[in-house]
Amino acid sequence: MKRAALILVVFVASPASAQTVTFARDVAPILQRSCQNCHHAGAIAPMSLVTYEDARPWARSIKQKVTAREMPPWYIDRHIGITKFKDDPSLTDAEIATIVKWVDSGAPAGSPADMPKPRQFADVDKWHIGKPDMIVSLPKPY
Repeated sequence: MKRAALILVVFVASPASAQTVTFARDVAPILQRSCQNCHHAGAIAPMSLVTYEDARPWARSIKQKVTAREMPPWYIDRHIGITKFKDDPSLTDAEIATIVKWVDSGAPAGSPADMPKPRQFADVDKWHIGKPDMIVSLPKPY
């Protein structure tokens, strides 16, 4: 009898598994790291994913694209050859699971106090994916 009671107490005392995934606390940091380079106003992507109001209408589409690993676009095979790259925007399995849980639970906004500080974007005509390893210039215009 004591053994069953102990197991029950351990199971009930695990609130982390029942925690609601919210945009502000859980999803926004993922989008900032992996999506917002292209998905912000004036950038190449067709929609912004900077705010909850931007992202919420696209929640089901975001889930579909990240679970299919179509977004963010990263065409490196994660299981063959070199698997670690500088500035790799691809999502981990845990990040995908977080986005799926957020969408499946109704895509809640969460507390504005949990939102990370907004990213600042430089000129959209400049390179944004880290510092290039090498820049090659031609002696004459081509």
